[in-house]
Amino acid sequence: MVLISFLLFFTLSLNSSQLFAQAHPGYEKFNFSKIDEAEALFVRKRYEESLEKFKGILKSEEGTSYIFRIMLKAWNAKGELDNAEKFLKNYQASNKDSSHIWYAFGYLNYLKESYPAAEKNFERAIQINPKNGLAWNNWGAILSEKKQFVVAVEKVQRAIKADPKEPIFIWNLHKIYLEMGEPKRFENDYKNLLEQNSKQLAWGYGKILVRVIRQKAFGSYSKGELDKAILGFEDMLEIYQEIGDVKGQVPALFSLGLLNEEKGNVQKAQKFFARVLVINPNHIQAREKIRPLD
Repeated sequence: MVLISFLLFFTLSLNSSQLFAQAHPGYEKFNFSKIDEAEALFVRKRYEESLEKFKGILKSEEGTSYIFRIMLKAWNAKGELDNAEKFLKNYQASNKDSSHIWYAFGYLNYLKESYPAAEKNFERAIQINPKNGLAWNNWGAILSEKKQFVVAVEKVQRAIKADPKEPIFIWNLHKIYLEMGEPKRFENDYKNLLEQNSKQLAWGYGKILVRVIRQKAFGSYSKGELDKAILGFEDMLEIYQEIGDVKGQVPALFSLGLLNEEKGNVQKAQKFFARVLVINPNHIQAREKIRPLD
């Protein structure tokens, strides 16, 4: 089925490093291979091994909010938040007071649903370093759960401002808009960023918007609604073009070729496959689809 081809294509189009780890601000001082290995172990649910790898890194390097976040997720998955708290207290006692360690205590309390304590911890982290995007973001998440949406949006927007390259923050903003009952607000933000020529932020918002549209398009296809699925992928292609993501256009074009082929629009499908080859002449699947027309 075409849907299976969609899923296979999008999986293959992901860079393998994205499946396990992403380089985050604050990692520059570390050996990337060690951190990638520790994150990969976490993703594979080998939590104890992941924690040991991270502990080894922390013996020689200062911890970052991102590292503490993954470690706390691992402890939480193991049901060992008490051990996490002991580790953090020992770490704080032998290291300088930093924004990162206060974020870690905040995230620990967030996982324990001790929200008042978590908010105080995040506030302390931000006082030390106003550019701690994770602290802003998690604070916003707490406020969103408390239905304090206006201030939650403000906090997450501060997170995005601190680190505009982090997709988690932008995704959370989209989620808060949905919880507010304002689903169109995110799309309006994206259009405003385009008008303001804010290329970096427009890229981030656009990629999240594409993700949302893709999910809806897959849903339409699973219901046999080919026309709606095609419209969805056309919208995705338009966003990729608007933000200048040439690489992203390839799966959208190929998917439009497959959908139109299934609908019986062979000539139109062939045009989409040809456009794929213009961008990527080595695209094997598109090349196999190209054939002389009768």
